[in-house]
Amino acid sequence: MEWLRPGEQQPPRILILGGGFAGVYTGYELQRRLRRSQAELAIVNRENFFVFYPLLPEIISGSIAVEAILTPIRLVVPAAMLYVGEVTEIDLAERRVTIRHGLYQHQQAPRSLYYDHLVLALGGVPATFGIPGLAEYAFDVQRLSNAFALRNHLIDVLEQADIETNPLEKRRLLTVVVVGGGSTGVEVASEAWSLFTDAARYYRNIEPEDFRVVIVQATSRLIPEFPEKLGEYAARLLRRRGVEVLLDRKVVRVEPEHVELDDGSIIPAHTIIGSVGVQPNPLMQSLGVEVDRRGRVIVDEFLRVPGHDNVWALGDNALVVDPVTGQPYPQTAQHAVQEAKVVAHNIAATLRGRPLKRMEYRTRGMLISLGHRSAAADIRGWTFSGFFAWWLWRTYYLLQLPRWERRLRVAFDWTLDLFFPPELVQLKVGQPAPAARRLVHTALGRREPEPVRE
Repeated sequence: MEWLRPGEQQPPRILILGGGFAGVYTGYELQRRLRRSQAELAIVNRENFFVFYPLLPEIISGSIAVEAILTPIRLVVPAAMLYVGEVTEIDLAERRVTIRHGLYQHQQAPRSLYYDHLVLALGGVPATFGIPGLAEYAFDVQRLSNAFALRNHLIDVLEQADIETNPLEKRRLLTVVVVGGGSTGVEVASEAWSLFTDAARYYRNIEPEDFRVVIVQATSRLIPEFPEKLGEYAARLLRRRGVEVLLDRKVVRVEPEHVELDDGSIIPAHTIIGSVGVQPNPLMQSLGVEVDRRGRVIVDEFLRVPGHDNVWALGDNALVVDPVTGQPYPQTAQHAVQEAKVVAHNIAATLRGRPLKRMEYRTRGMLISLGHRSAAADIRGWTFSGFFAWWLWRTYYLLQLPRWERRLRVAFDWTLDLFFPPELVQLKVGQPAPAARRLVHTALGRREPEPVRE
């Protein structure tokens, strides 16, 4: 069904931009509240699936299969029309969104979608904080394809290092630098370390002491969004395993084969991972609405965009203030889901002429995996760490997965992971890599060590 211009006789059209937690759960809640005769629902997303991002770091170590955290959006929100494509323009005055769709978007003509209510849930893009080279030379794990590419890359460096005879080159190949010590950076570093240490016994020329994983954090402690004692616990645990944790240190430049710190020191590394947070989708800046200094759309207590009663924003795109603390809600999955429930309720209430609901939510807690069956948890002020926190982390996220078939797949993968060696299969399927790194290695050519004569 084509979404016609405003004024055509048809049910109200609700257009959701984004297929992450915020967008998919808004669609899921709307289909529960509204019959198809009451409104038409559509979702625009880059892919036709929903990614359960809290488990994304486990793709790196191979604890779970990639497809286990993917759910087709059509199965979660069957009442919605799905447009797989990229949003290129949002015109609030005309109530129109322009997209390009299809696998080869440059070959497709743009399509205009008109709406009566618009939900902005496009999510964020990796932040760089102005660090030169971070966007060009570092991996980011904000998308599934990048996490999958990083796993393939880490297996590739193991293969290269096993036949490398130059010790300095081997050390550089097996060095991973994670820029940013927030929850995502710590989880990625932990999973990379787990992959390396679990795989070491299968490579005859690699010893555990050859590995080097470094976390560079600009503040005085890890995971600053967690209680201080949990950040200290995470730092102690990672250091005890051999991970280097550099606090109060900043990366000032990233090059293809090293990072430079603010004290002038250089860390040679073949793998550099950027994890300094996310920033709102750049399209938010072009809407002509009020945004904060980070580019998030400022919304009222009902999650409406001021001046536009039919436009709603949530998730990474929106500045949503906690009425109790006066501070913005954290940009996490649990808050995005709660915001989605509020938006869905308020759109349905608007269509029915009923009172709106304010966004009021008390954070349940925060969980972070530290690899090797250890985690840290803060549940309503109660803090846990170690194996029990790890069990709690896995149990909670397992139950949060949409659809029972996905829960069973993940539970099965986790069970196999307890008893069998890691999968060390490298799939060269054209996955993305840092563009400039690829340019250096292919177009310009990286200087390789001299071959060893037998």
